[in-house]
Amino acid sequence: MTVSGSPAAADAAVMREPLAHWARGEYGPSAQVPDVWPMPGNSGLSFGFDVVVPGNPPERLVIRLSPPGVARRGNTDVLRQVPLLRSLQASGIPIARVTWSTGDPAWFGTDAVVQQRLDARPLHMWDAGLDHRLAAGGAAPFLVQAVDVLAAIHAAPWEDTLRDWEAPRSLESELHFWDDILGRSDQAGWVQAGRELRDVLLASRPEGTPCGVFHGDYQTNNVLYDDAGTLVAIVDWEISGLGAQLIDLGWLTLFTDASCWDAGYVAAMRVRARPEWLRDRYEQASGRSVDSFDWFRAMACFRFGAIAAFNVRLHRSGRRPDPRWDHIAPSVTTLFTRGRALALS
Repeated sequence: MTVSGSPAAADAAVMREPLAHWARGEYGPSAQVPDVWPMPGNSGLSFGFDVVVPGNPPERLVIRLSPPGVARRGNTDVLRQVPLLRSLQASGIPIARVTWSTGDPAWFGTDAVVQQRLDARPLHMWDAGLDHRLAAGGAAPFLVQAVDVLAAIHAAPWEDTLRDWEAPRSLESELHFWDDILGRSDQAGWVQAGRELRDVLLASRPEGTPCGVFHGDYQTNNVLYDDAGTLVAIVDWEISGLGAQLIDLGWLTLFTDASCWDAGYVAAMRVRARPEWLRDRYEQASGRSVDSFDWFRAMACFRFGAIAAFNVRLHRSGRRPDPRWDHIAPSVTTLFTRGRALALS
């Protein structure tokens, strides 16, 4: 879940001819792109399409674009993900394979990455229409796989393959980054409550936590399973980084823990798990002891509270309309309050 909005169907129509031109260049003059559509979720400018070449099965692909005219930073810099994804694929981590990328605006007017599109679905947090067909059988078999793969991501080597990618971020810099996002909210009460939590987190931040690749948005919408219920890919790496890896465990816990949310949000939650169960599974899979678990749960409350506070403003001002933020807004205070209790526990 990022701080950028989704593309519209009108944008998809505009993309059809540039993608057809690209396909002819990559697959030959007979290649066609019959249709283009916006991908679901909050992954920015992201479109699904098929490349059809007579005599061959369709090539199922997704293109992700950096927003034109916007500074390349974090989730607006799609090329930033390419070395990370290739490093993870080399380590056997299930991802959507990168097939092509460019920083040349001649193709699409901006940076672009093309990836494999998988015939797979998540255990969706809210939307039954996007949910996996086996979801009614319970979340546990899905979450076991998700936690095991998370441990594998955290064990993946990065010092050599990503030496030129970016410097690891400290917990302090991570907190200040999200504090800047929080400060863009126009709700003074939210900003004050969030900064009270920020101060507690800064004063109590743990030392010596494992450092390496973290996904940044590791929640069940971003974990895809095939028809049999086998995990096939982790997607949406827009806010990934190098730093404290337990950010991911705190994030997965946040979105499955009803105690962090307002009653209206809880009523719509489709995926729930006991925090202690997730912790135990991660410790088993990683071989690591997670002594700072509650601190990272509190940090997750702060991060998402900041994201929500900012996006509520964008939605209600009309700059980036998305009615889902009206549903999430009542939980902002709950997130900060619960986070403070966890950080002080």
